Amino acid sequence: MRKNTEGKGFVGAVIITVLVAGFMFMATGGLLVGYFSENPEPFATGVILFVAFLYLAIAVGVVMALYQRWREIRGGEEDEAKKY
Repeated sequence: MRKNTEGKGFVGAVIITVLVAGFMFMATGGLLVGYFSENPEPFATGVILFVAFLYLAIAVGVVMALYQRWREIRGGEEDEAKKY
């Protein structure tokens, strides 16, 4: 396969990853600080922790997708969809 990698697609991926992961970390922190600063209820605590875990899972998934994209670009595939 020919290598046509010029490094264009990686900058956008990094910017989006930083924005999305940063937003998810801020949302998780705000959710936890806002909830635990008052009198937490036992049932609601489980729901809040579950939602916080989902936010963190999204952030980790975005970072993993960035790593996968970096490996694709390093391997010479600028755009994976061009094969199809």
